[in-house]
Amino acid sequence: MKNLIVKTAVKTFLIILAVAVVAFGIFNFACPQHMATFAEQVGNYGMAVRYASLRYTYTGDTRDLARCFEDSILAEDDSSVVRYGDEFFRKDDCAQVMYELTAESVDETTGRYVDYLSLFGGSLVKSRYATGNFEGALSLALDLNGGTDSFEYGCPLMSLTAAVYGGQDRENAPALLEALRGLSPSDEEQKQLLEQLIKSVTTLTL
Repeated sequence: MKNLIVKTAVKTFLIILAVAVVAFGIFNFACPQHMATFAEQVGNYGMAVRYASLRYTYTGDTRDLARCFEDSILAEDDSSVVRYGDEFFRKDDCAQVMYELTAESVDETTGRYVDYLSLFGGSLVKSRYATGNFEGALSLALDLNGGTDSFEYGCPLMSLTAAVYGGQDRENAPALLEALRGLSPSDEEQKQLLEQLIKSVTTLTL
């Protein structure tokens, strides 16, 4: 009688376990956005990318792609940043999505916000550079700069300059220096910032 009770209990436990595993699997595939949220909350951004990517394959929505992009940045995964970032910037509505994300990030108490153009642009530029694509990084940085008469603090071109100078990259410094010298911002503060960075990069070409 005792053995029968034990066997019944074991069978019941195994059935419950099997049901739980199946339910978890179904939830994984049916609601990846919730799994991505959970992964983000515990700081596992690598896992969050995978779930966000699954969600994106279901919807094709640019907002879901932006989530893949942002989680890749937080995971510090350069290859994923390039993968999702390149696809994001090919989307026709990427500018609108970045505007919406920036607006949604505003802290009503402090008034601070995340500038998603700088975040996404700068991160993709740095990841392209980190994965060996300097030409692609420079081209994107110049495109996102918005013309030759601007050089705002924190812009993607500044991010690339910091990466090149920080890595003492003498091979790519001349091309970067040429690009920087091609800028002529009208704002005095931007002009001074640009001049400082040009001096720094110039030391790599001597």
